[in-house]
Amino acid sequence: MSAPVRVSRREFLQASLVAGGGLLLTTRLAGTVRSSATLRTASEWRLNAWIKFLPDGGVTIVAQNPEIGQGVKTMLPMLIADELDVDWKDVRIEQASLDTDKYKSQSAGGSTATPTHWLSMRQVGAAGRALFVTAAAQTWGVPESECSTGSATVRHAKSGRSLKYTQLFEKAATLTAPALDQVKLKDPKDFKIIGTRVKNVDNHAIVTGTPLYGIDTRLPGMLYAVYEKCPVFGGKVVSANLDDIKKLWGVKQAFVVEGNAVGNGLASGIAIIADTWWAAKQAREQLKVQWNEGPTASQSSAGFAHALAAQGRRCRRRARRRGQNGKG
Repeated sequence: MSAPVRVSRREFLQASLVAGGGLLLTTRLAGTVRSSATLRTASEWRLNAWIKFLPDGGVTIVAQNPEIGQGVKTMLPMLIADELDVDWKDVRIEQASLDTDKYKSQSAGGSTATPTHWLSMRQVGAAGRALFVTAAAQTWGVPESECSTGSATVRHAKSGRSLKYTQLFEKAATLTAPALDQVKLKDPKDFKIIGTRVKNVDNHAIVTGTPLYGIDTRLPGMLYAVYEKCPVFGGKVVSANLDDIKKLWGVKQAFVVEGNAVGNGLASGIAIIADTWWAAKQAREQLKVQWNEGPTASQSSAGFAHALAAQGRRCRRRARRRGQNGKG
């Protein structure tokens, strides 16, 4: 994760983003650039934009990582929303498209989204909350330490006053944004959204079959591919009934991919390209492949367990000898 850097007020918000008034909260990570031209519209900002407040009090939060069914489209905005202190019912989620200028670590795989973005997403929300607290405290002429937040509202308990975030846009636009690495994050005991059971924002689309994922993409003339690899790590193709496969309905091509025997990249196997996914799938089921499974075929869980036990015995013997020799 790139280290956060200090951002200017102009980089942090732009009050005229939305027709009728609104506020865009953004953060710029190290290595991200922006246009040197005069910045007047959202399209001119080359920033990591995360939070957009709308005039009706709604909050749009961008989920930067691709959603492939693992729930990050819901999870990442939860981190921002909790630190921002807005109600989840008022949050609208926007899925970011691929943009390597705006977003860092914009990937899916290996369960890395949470640990990679846990701190940075919370900092984004906390910086927005801090900005509204400062705006309210200056409006009332009271210490920021006497102010609290909740439900997109800043409150001053001593005087009983409160201001909604939407009422603070104009004042917030005059302030300097706090540095992300200096904002105060919530104590976990104060979390209201993080750690709670929240419905996946795509539930309705999922159960109604609405296209959501890459596999749903349809383009003119698009073909489909399937891949059959050796069931043993490092194995390679010896022969296959490719001529028979090529004659099947819908199949455009079938060929061997040598791949990389050590697993660094695409493993050795056979690719089938067809007009439809179903045709490709059916063709793969009729593949007859002879594999050279290689030396890895002799490995097994039992063998690894035996080797580990033997290693443990050797380590214990060495430890006893060191103890007998007074070497601790």
